[in-house]
Amino acid sequence: MSIHRNLMTVCFAAVFALGLAACSSSSDDPPADTGMMETGPTPEEQIATLQKEINDLRTQLGLEADDDLSDSISDLQDEVADLKQQIQDAADDESDRMAAEARATAAKLYAGIYAPAADATGTDVGNVHAAYNDAETAITVTMGDGTAANGTDLSEDKKTTVAANHGWAGKRYADPAGGDSYEAIVYSNVEASTMGKKFGGAAANDEFEYALTNGMITVDTSQAGVPARVALPGVTRTAGTETFKLPDPNPNNEQFITVSGNYHGVSGTYSCDTGADRDQACTASVAASGFTFAGTWTFKPSNPNARVMSAADIAYASYGWWLMKTENGKTFTASAFHDFKGTPGAVDIADLLGGTATYMGGAAGKYALASSTGGTNDAGHFTARATLEADFEDDMISGTIDMFMGADGMARDWSVELKEAALGTDGAITRDAANDTAWTIGGTAASASGEWSGNLREEGTDGVPKAASGTFYTEYGTAGKMVGGFGANKQ
Repeated sequence: MSIHRNLMTVCFAAVFALGLAACSSSSDDPPADTGMMETGPTPEEQIATLQKEINDLRTQLGLEADDDLSDSISDLQDEVADLKQQIQDAADDESDRMAAEARATAAKLYAGIYAPAADATGTDVGNVHAAYNDAETAITVTMGDGTAANGTDLSEDKKTTVAANHGWAGKRYADPAGGDSYEAIVYSNVEASTMGKKFGGAAANDEFEYALTNGMITVDTSQAGVPARVALPGVTRTAGTETFKLPDPNPNNEQFITVSGNYHGVSGTYSCDTGADRDQACTASVAASGFTFAGTWTFKPSNPNARVMSAADIAYASYGWWLMKTENGKTFTASAFHDFKGTPGAVDIADLLGGTATYMGGAAGKYALASSTGGTNDAGHFTARATLEADFEDDMISGTIDMFMGADGMARDWSVELKEAALGTDGAITRDAANDTAWTIGGTAASASGEWSGNLREEGTDGVPKAASGTFYTEYGTAGKMVGGFGANKQ
């Protein structure tokens, strides 16, 4: 380190320790003669510069020449301590606010979690129910007396992406009407599409799926299976009918309405012939899967050599949870459900004379751990793993829900035992009235409580059902409630 830097360091230290006089007195001794010409400022010049900076600082701080800096430094330290305390107080207030909010949410959800009803009948709010509506275009949530008047249809929210859960595709449904707010998260066992023949040529044969006339085909959605092949990305409605009209005015006397879309997984253009009547209805109505058309529609593929994809899966099991919040936000009601969209294949496990099967998949639902005495307050939705073991010798089944992820995306050290239940010959999982589940937290199991039920579904070529779906409800003493649905595939 150079003599100049040493000198400046000493001066800075002296300013705060002994005052400026100590720094000034060090200038009496000249630097040693090194035989080299000095190129930087002399010590006297450095001290003068430092003195000016100190004087400027004193002026900014409102200090006189003879003021003792130690008092100012002490005051500054006190101010820093006060500021630190203010920051800590603000952090404590925010922590208290968040804790109070967590307590309120946990208390409302704890009070509003109900076991799924076996059906939609009954007069108590505990008899809550959800399922696909008759048209299979929405999830209908029913509370109260189970009449249609008390049912609320939740339409698919196409703007929100829900991640798959252990291979089952996720969707969000909601009620757009306003007032009390409803939402449902649904997971479905939709089979992936498979690639087939080229779209079309001069004739339908082993190479081409369709015979094209002038490069197009007529689309008749009255035929079975055809609506599921129609996809209209530009139509965002999830129910009802979209009406297409010619431009008005129509200076070019256009006769055809054109709509971009996909047919059988191949992109192209749909056209509807309005004929001589420009007001002829050309409509597309939302079907259980795809769309049905009114009017005379054709489809022209962008590339006739593109491979068709198998029609959308229209028969699959689903499970999920739903939540209702009153308009004033004071009351929550939550439960879970499982259902089958489309016509489920027959299951007859009476033909199975023995053997076992393991089903693995996912679970999802709502939970609340509520305490008014300083304990845990944690509430929200969860995802988890579901494992079922079926014994076709004794026609019994049991399971476990574990690998929980909480509302904050963090793992929870929980598991739920689904105690052994009877299997009906049609694959129904028959539960007792109570004490069918046991919730474990951190290795400590609560007393048996709750209930669970479900179905084995979609018989495979070996006679063993390919999938399972169901619901469960459990309690952790008086501190916790949980309700959820599950879906799993045979391994």
